[in-house]
Amino acid sequence: MAAQTSQQSLAARQSILNNAIPVLQNVRSGSASYAAGSPTTVNVLASNVGLIRRFFLVLSGTLNCASTHTLTATKFGIANLLSNVQFTDQNNRLRINTSGIHLHLSASEKRRRPFGAALTSAGTSDTTGLGYNFPVETNPSNVAGGTAQGFNFIFEIPVVNSNTDLSGCVYANQVTSNNQLQFTLNPNAFVYGADPYNACYTTDAALATTLPTITGLTWTLYQDFLDQLPTNGGYAVLPQDDISWALVYQMINPGAQVAGVDNLYSLPPYNVYQNLMLFWDNYTYNGGTSSDVQYLKVQSSNTYVLKQWDPLMLAVLNRNILGTDFPAGQGSTGFSGGVYNLDFRDKPLSVNQVSSTNIVFRPTTVQSGAALNIGQEYLWYANAATSG
Repeated sequence: MAAQTSQQSLAARQSILNNAIPVLQNVRSGSASYAAGSPTTVNVLASNVGLIRRFFLVLSGTLNCASTHTLTATKFGIANLLSNVQFTDQNNRLRINTSGIHLHLSASEKRRRPFGAALTSAGTSDTTGLGYNFPVETNPSNVAGGTAQGFNFIFEIPVVNSNTDLSGCVYANQVTSNNQLQFTLNPNAFVYGADPYNACYTTDAALATTLPTITGLTWTLYQDFLDQLPTNGGYAVLPQDDISWALVYQMINPGAQVAGVDNLYSLPPYNVYQNLMLFWDNYTYNGGTSSDVQYLKVQSSNTYVLKQWDPLMLAVLNRNILGTDFPAGQGSTGFSGGVYNLDFRDKPLSVNQVSSTNIVFRPTTVQSGAALNIGQEYLWYANAATSG
């Protein structure tokens, strides 16, 4: 019976992919006020239409600071402007609860290139005219006082696993409940003499002197969905197995890390992991990039090592995915730490209830106040499919 249901769901998915119309619509827009030190939260309702695949959130605004002063972008830049993004589906399940930089790097990792990046950078000569010609994913490296700099940045908020794997899709053609998004503007987008890991810009003097601001901040939400689904008896044909899954993005803090020992984070059972990103913030560390980490492991039942990497081996693997390195840096006054990307897309890591599966992180040096956060991307079998 289960096999028959699965076959019917796969057939429904294929029928949808063959016949439904992909639609990308601007469904909501508005403005927001940035206030340093105080988080601004915006709640947005999705549109009750179609089989939702993803959302795109566009942020635009202008960066300013006081005359004679300068803002300098951190390693994450404008991607850190969103300190939190949430997506709660119509069944009140919290699917997305993570940061803007996690979403941005995940969108890059899935596409095997920096998300929204041009093939050539601004100012590069190209006789064919190809290159950086539109102000997309703009991230000003420096903002001089008296010379405002505009920015546009686009975040993908995924709902399905991919355009061909509809696991996690949401059928929104109903009026009894809503799919809701929430995003929070980072209250610490600008910092001076403090840890810049979670900031957008550092200032060259105290905030009260440099007076950094973001003005004219607007947002636009685009909804990517499949419309005109095939029908049977007047009801939409839905892939019930796909709707039973939820694609989850979650940022967690596994606790304080201890140098020279294996620090373990146990992955919850029943999840199928596509990717894990370890955001290691070791502020004021002065060694070379990644020299404060000995290795990372995926370990099952406390003894069986599924994967083990030192930082350089992991960097090679990730260069072959992304074509460049994930953000990292060191220095007594700047960004210290990095992003360690653990990719399982070729063979997702399925965690069952029989044996424990742990992420092992072994740092050689841990500064006071250092923090590790783990951005998780996994499929969770919610088993709550409903049809029209």
